[in-house]
Order: sequence, then C-alpha cells, then structure tokens
Amino acid sequence: MSDRVGGRSRANFWIGLVFGGIVAAALLFSVYYVPRKGITFGNEAISFTVVLEQAHGLHAGSPVYVSGIEAGEVSAVEIRALDRIGYRVLATVEVFDGERFGPMLKTDSTYQVASSGLLGEVTLAIAPGGSGLAVANQLVNGVAPTDFGRIVDDLGYIAKRLADFMDAREPGDPNVRRALVDLQTTIRNLRDFSGNLPR
Repeated sequence: MSDRVGGRSRANFWIGLVFGGIVAAALLFSVYYVPRKGITFGNEAISFTVVLEQAHGLHAGSPVYVSGIEAGEVSAVEIRALDRIGYRVLATVEVFDGERFGPMLKTDSTYQVASSGLLGEVTLAIAPGGSGLAVANQLVNGVAPTDFGRIVDDLGYIAKRLADFMDAREPGDPNVRRALVDLQTTIRNLRDFSGNLPR
C-alpha cells in the first residue's frame, strides 16, 4: 500500500515539474520573444532595404531601434550590384508594428549602423523624421558607424598643433606645455582603450 502511495506521489512530482517547465518556457517566450519579434495581433509589419558600403558586422537577426526603442530586426543581408553605383550591401529591415512606426519613417530619415550594450552588439539605429517618401518597400541610404578611432586621432592632431603653436608663442611657459603633453597622453590611452573594445 505504501509503495502505491509513494509511486503516485513521485508521478505527481514529475507531472508538476513538467507542467512548471512548460509554464516557465511560456513566460520566457512572452517576455523576450514576443516583444522582440513583434508578434502583434492585427498590426502589419513594414519592410524596406538599407543600402550600405559595408555591413560593419550587421547580420540577419540584428535588432533595429527607432529613437532607442527596439522596433524590429534585420531579416537578411546580401551583396548585390546596383545600377550606376556598383556592389553594395543590402540589409532588409522589418519593422514589426507598421501602424505605430510607419508614419514617422521616411526615405530621408537617418539609418545608421551602431553598437549598443557592453558586448558591442551591432544594431541599426533609426532617427525618424524627414519629408521624403514613406519608407515601406523602398531603398534607403545607410550611414556607417561612427569611427571612434578617427575622432581620437583628430583630437591628437589638434593637441599636437596646439602644442606647436604654444611652443612658438611662449616657449618658456612649462605649465602650458605640461598640460598639452598630458592631453596627448590621455588621448593616446583613450585610443589604445578604444582599440580593445569589441567591434
């Protein structure tokens, strides 16, 4: 009799465990997958293609942000020849809630490859606005990501020019010279640090 009761309680335990696993999976699906994939009931997605000279790490599945709000994903990336400009990277973008985001996205809005998060996930960031055509089913020009290393190089060049100017104007002032050397050192360290960041 006790064996029968023990077997029934073990069966109930495993049934409860499986049921709990299914509920947990459904909860994770509703929290992560549904908003990310834009599974909405009644709202149609819009699709368009961003033209880039290079992919810069953008790939199918990369998230798309509109003014910092995750609104879709890159559904495909391919290289194709376009008339009069040659080979380009074409990133097909799907914005899930077309009713919400469609009216603000125009062909002359800004479409820029960017990095986000600590791991440097490559994304497509859209700054809405403009007076162009509606973006649905159109080709739009994309912008390359900001080259942080180039900005640092430019700052280094400016600091060197300032140091040369100050040496020529006041060669005996050690405080100005020291401040500019410290600025150059800081910029060099910043460049080394940025070189180790994930791309």
